[in-house]
Amino acid sequence: MTNLRAGTHTTLTETAELVVRVLETIPGVTKISPGIITINSRKGGNRHVTASFTNAGMELIISGQGVQKVAVHCSPSETSRIYSELKEHKKLVAFAFKTRDKKPGV
Repeated sequence: MTNLRAGTHTTLTETAELVVRVLETIPGVTKISPGIITINSRKGGNRHVTASFTNAGMELIISGQGVQKVAVHCSPSETSRIYSELKEHKKLVAFAFKTRDKKPGV
C-alpha cells in the first residue's frame, strides 16, 4: 500500500484521482505526492498523462479539466514497468500517454 503525502487532506482532480487509484494497486510504488492544481487553458475534455522520469521515480503531469502534477516515488529501475502497467490498465484506456526525461546532467 502506498502513502499519500499529507494524509487525506490533499485534493485531487477527477482525472488525477482515476490515475492515483490505479497507481495504488501497482506494486513497487512507495509514495504518491499530489501537487498544486492549475486551470487548464485549452478547451476540450481530452485526458493526457505525461510522465517525466526523475532520479526519485517519476512525475506525472495529468491534464483534463485542470492540470495537476503527481510525484510517484519508486525505485528508478522500476519506473518503466510501473509506467507500462499504468498505460495498459483498462480504466485508463481513454487517456493519451507521453514520456520525457527530467534528470539532472542528462
